[in-house]
Amino acid sequence: MTRREFFIGAAATAAAGCVSATGADKPVVDQNLSVFLSDIHISGLNVKGQPTYQNPLLDKVLDQILAMNPRPARALVFGDVALWNGWAADYAESAPKLKRLTDAGIEVTVTTGNHDHREPLFAAYPRQKDITPVPGRVTSKVDLGTADFLLLDSLNENPKGEGTGNKVDGTLDDAQAAWLMKTAAEAKRPFFVGCHHPPQEVLVTVGSGKKAKKVSVLAALEDNPNFAGYVHGHNHRWYRNWFHKGYSKRHVVRYACLPSTGWWGTIGFATFRTFADRAELKLAPGHDFFFPKPLAEGERRPPMWDEIKREDAASGACTFLYAH
Repeated sequence: MTRREFFIGAAATAAAGCVSATGADKPVVDQNLSVFLSDIHISGLNVKGQPTYQNPLLDKVLDQILAMNPRPARALVFGDVALWNGWAADYAESAPKLKRLTDAGIEVTVTTGNHDHREPLFAAYPRQKDITPVPGRVTSKVDLGTADFLLLDSLNENPKGEGTGNKVDGTLDDAQAAWLMKTAAEAKRPFFVGCHHPPQEVLVTVGSGKKAKKVSVLAALEDNPNFAGYVHGHNHRWYRNWFHKGYSKRHVVRYACLPSTGWWGTIGFATFRTFADRAELKLAPGHDFFFPKPLAEGERRPPMWDEIKREDAASGACTFLYAH
């Protein structure tokens, strides 16, 4: 071990902030450990033909999180909390499920996806309305331990509200974009950005006057030395990627897509651990794959599903380095 590695390791250990809960039988809480969930698509409507198989799959993930030791300090949910059209009943069903985490001392922060509606979400998750720095948007700044996460609201909402379909593609309104760029400029430590949609759909205006143009959030933040990476949901696939702004320098930015907790595609959740010099996003054990829905009783499992599972497991981590 080199001298530099020794001091990095010592700093990471000190920053880990593992706090033992009261009582010897309770798990340790790691202040630098988070879990990331996305696309939970919970159904609260007792309507014939509306699928509910995803509801117990969320319960299974919550069981797994609560069994972790050390236990994560927080959980972030990257949108599509509701099944299809953001019904209040969907949020009334999902909120008690996620309350299992808050009852265990795990802070829960959610944002919207294209299947959500803001007002019924706020009604079921009133904390989100209290903490948002952008009124009317499900936006948060979350302390991850050695870094911050700026969780954005990329919903392009149908103004008719609950029960109506929204545009599938994401967007970022001017108020959120202004808050994002101001917060990024004032950052004193590493920060991540994320929301439901991939970065190519989350555009920010840079420049002014005739020179003003819209660019992806990655291009807008790439030159910020504290910007550490981007995480999103929406695509129901586990993958890692990287972005470069041009060919004049060697710097690249990492970004990653989360699995769906139980709807279709790669099924499961991810852990996110911050260190003194980096953060690591990992696909949690026990993940699965199915499309477009789970197997019926007696139905043969397609071999490609298992092949995708093996490939996901083989590429099951993404490292984000803090320093440019």
